Amino acid sequence: MTRQRKIIHLIATVLFLTVADFCFARAGGGGGMGGSGGGIFTTILAFILAPIFFIYSVIVTIKLTHRNNKVQDLTAELAKGDKIWNYRNMMATVEQVFFKVQQAWMQRNQDLAKEVMSERIYQKHKLQTDEMIVNGTKNILEKMNLEEVMIISISDYHDNSEDTFSAYLRGSMIDYTINDKTTAVLSGDNSQPETFKEIWTFVRLRNKWILDEIDQNVTISDIDRSKAFSEKLKKRL
Repeated sequence: MTRQRKIIHLIATVLFLTVADFCFARAGGGGGMGGSGGGIFTTILAFILAPIFFIYSVIVTIKLTHRNNKVQDLTAELAKGDKIWNYRNMMATVEQVFFKVQQAWMQRNQDLAKEVMSERIYQKHKLQTDEMIVNGTKNILEKMNLEEVMIISISDYHDNSEDTFSAYLRGSMIDYTINDKTTAVLSGDNSQPETFKEIWTFVRLRNKWILDEIDQNVTISDIDRSKAFSEKLKKRL
């Protein structure tokens, strides 16, 4: 990476962290945390650094598209011998699981999505939503719009239980937390949708993909670490 790109990366990351400092409460967000906005400082900073942020976004888009193309090439080969790697079905799985997990989070009942989650993330989310119940808070998610899904990383092994894939998700939703007795808004914005960008990682359980991890802090480094790998075909794209 050149010095200029390093500078752009640093400044854009600072901007991203400043704007995204108001941790969402949606599934995976930490059990009902949230904020109401960044104020005038964030608005001014975002305006000043908008051109750099735009360049950063273009770089991210190019990298995501490149990774996605590699994944599609490899899954096309893998699906000939193992139908679980059917790209279209994997995309459908991501979308179905996304909405099911959000619903379980909002209802504070992880059993609603237990069948699509690994035991690890099920227990993690259950701990967080059980805490909401104890604290008398509830996360409300409305107008969920999943605008883009791209599978950017796959790992295929001789041992099928080690197979994984990761998908980049971009969208928007209204996300706020209330007191479940008074319905008073405790954090977040109950009128304006907020955008989100996440990476969801799935693991293979026999002949089914289940959610194992949600990364809500997507960086270029995350994208650079993604891969299209097959131990069986001895390929890394």
